[in-house]
Amino acid sequence: MPLLPGETSLVEVRPHWSFLSGPLALSLAVIAVGVALDVGIPHTSVPLHWVEGLVVAVPCAWLAVRTVRWRRTTVVLTSLRIIERWGVVSRRQVDTAWAHIDSVTVVQSVVGRIIGSGRLELEVRDDDDLRWIADVRKPDVVARVIQRRLRPPPGPGGPSGGR
Repeated sequence: MPLLPGETSLVEVRPHWSFLSGPLALSLAVIAVGVALDVGIPHTSVPLHWVEGLVVAVPCAWLAVRTVRWRRTTVVLTSLRIIERWGVVSRRQVDTAWAHIDSVTVVQSVVGRIIGSGRLELEVRDDDDLRWIADVRKPDVVARVIQRRLRPPPGPGGPSGGR
């Protein structure tokens, strides 16, 4: 990814693997049912096999599309901004400068805490809505990196500097 002059990449993350869990579970279940039907009812008509194949192909296609989306989505924290990139056919990118971010919040469910996935909510200046990034790996670690960039380093006139 091209960076601006003088900009360095701090962290680059893809969505958590749980992004694929729904389509994967459905695909496995439908394949298992399809195999069970083929084994349990061995002499069925050809049109019925076509219908069965179509029913199995739909969730598998959903999984394939979701996997490509997962591979083509990244969040990059740089020295100057947060870059969100996504898109399969056309690429989209949202840049948010550190100066425009007021705060970051981590939202995790119980399952999300167990598997290490969550959502980051960014409060952006001059924006009425929260901007959020879903399915983040280790969101607490990423949030700590963001919070360090938001907090100015203590200086001589700061609350903890100069003593």
